[in-house]
Amino acid sequence: MLSVWGSKSRPQRARPDRRGGARDRLDAPRAFIDSLAAGGLLDPAGHERALAALDLPGRRPLPVLLTELGLVHEANLTDALAEATGLAVLHEEDLPAAPVLPDVIGADYCARARVLPVAEEAGGLVVALVDAFDPEIPAALEHLTDRPVTCRLVGPSQFERAHRALYGDVIGDEDGGAEDDLSRLADVASQAPIVRLAARLVRKAFELTASDIHLEAEEADMRVRYRVDGVLVEAERLPKSVQLALTTRIKIQAGLNIAERRLPQDGRMKAPDRGQDVDIRVSTLPTAHGESVVLRVLDGSRRVEDFSSLGFDAPAIARISAMTSKPNGLVLVTGPTGSGKTTTLYAALRRINGPHLKVVTVEDPIEYRMAGVNQVQAHAGIGLDFAAALRSILRQDPDVVMVGEIRDGETARIAVQASLTGHLVISTLHTNSAPATVTRLMDMGVEPYLIAATLNGVVAQRLVRRLCGACATPEPATDQERLRLAVPASRPLTLKRARGCPACNGTGYRGRMVVSEIMPLDPTLRSLIAEGAGEGAITKSAREAGMASLVECGRARVIAGDTTLDEVGRVLEGQL
Repeated sequence: MLSVWGSKSRPQRARPDRRGGARDRLDAPRAFIDSLAAGGLLDPAGHERALAALDLPGRRPLPVLLTELGLVHEANLTDALAEATGLAVLHEEDLPAAPVLPDVIGADYCARARVLPVAEEAGGLVVALVDAFDPEIPAALEHLTDRPVTCRLVGPSQFERAHRALYGDVIGDEDGGAEDDLSRLADVASQAPIVRLAARLVRKAFELTASDIHLEAEEADMRVRYRVDGVLVEAERLPKSVQLALTTRIKIQAGLNIAERRLPQDGRMKAPDRGQDVDIRVSTLPTAHGESVVLRVLDGSRRVEDFSSLGFDAPAIARISAMTSKPNGLVLVTGPTGSGKTTTLYAALRRINGPHLKVVTVEDPIEYRMAGVNQVQAHAGIGLDFAAALRSILRQDPDVVMVGEIRDGETARIAVQASLTGHLVISTLHTNSAPATVTRLMDMGVEPYLIAATLNGVVAQRLVRRLCGACATPEPATDQERLRLAVPASRPLTLKRARGCPACNGTGYRGRMVVSEIMPLDPTLRSLIAEGAGEGAITKSAREAGMASLVECGRARVIAGDTTLDEVGRVLEGQL
């Protein structure tokens, strides 16, 4: 056990070392960093960065350093620190509702030492601290209060929230001239508490594997929500007094104009996560109570998933593989925003990419980095939109082209022409079903005979949340559920229910999977499309050829125990 203290409950006072200080204060943090690397929480590069950070002048406490550098997620770090030191971890419900001994231990000292008096027990004092490797903190508190001190652990961001709740805003309210004084506003936004607050909110998104952070200005406070597995979850409420400074801090990081608060702005920033820089797209929107800010996390270092891990079954994978293995033609993935279309495109690229093919993509933004693929970032502001980029890409002699999204008729026509002249083109489109894709292309000005000649197939999809494997509970299906699932009463049916546990943050779900509708084009469908048939006729023919609808796929996921009926109904907008 790593500890600079002689006891779990009562630390020994630090004794001076004539050879240059308490050796344990140097050795214990290094040993702890080594243990994190041995346990797989730090990769070799992160291990080196963490050790180097220890030698920085005026260094901050080790837990603060590791989380601010984005090397270790706070929850993992606190658990590892508790195991290494033998100290118990305090949770939100364990912290006091009012300051303890505020006349003896002031708010300023608590902020500097990152310590919170928690409770008076049996003539002693229980305190929560962030830095378990500094014996001077409990020693100073014993001297200050003249009573034994029992130490517990809290994470850096948990400490900041508790300190703010107990002692008030560390920044203080801004006076009436602050909004007009840009220099002062920038200074406030650069103060350590606001910098740490902004970093903490982003780190929390990484820990939750959230896709977006929503900072919403309201009349009395600022609401913080994270989008996890496609669903917004409220995390906390921030004081109104930090709203302007926090928004300004994010705008500075994203390279936006801090003086402009009347118009929407878009920018980009980076934040560290486990030793890697993660791209974050920032959007601001003026509202009645101040600017609303949304940060979209674009972790390009994430591994590109294959079709099976996305939730496609073997028959679906076979159909998609047949569409994308042809040397030319157009393959489209459709669905609303947030339905995982781009992820499916990357899975297709992962399957077909190889040294014998030249693969080029045009995207906005580039969400994943893929070795061996030439990826182009679209910039509409400088004239490099999808259509312009696609024209240039075709002069690069590609075999496979991925277009992030077909947004207009010009891009659609160029994509069709490219597929007609010997290229495999894969892209996304916004439609509600696979058959509707054909009529959507016609509406965009593509001739029916060209669609019939070039379209290999369409994948329409949605994302549903997977049940948490740790807490999902099987129960017999009700009569109403049997009716919705089209399962006869004579057939035994057990469904799994979402319960909620710490592993899934109480939601009952962890991760997402695809519900799909796959429409390959056979000769009959091509003839119908060339004749300009409507969506109804195309749907009827596709169904006769064996296409399963989104609803049927959703039912199969529920019966298999992968998700719930309520979840599929939510995603399919009540169709089930």
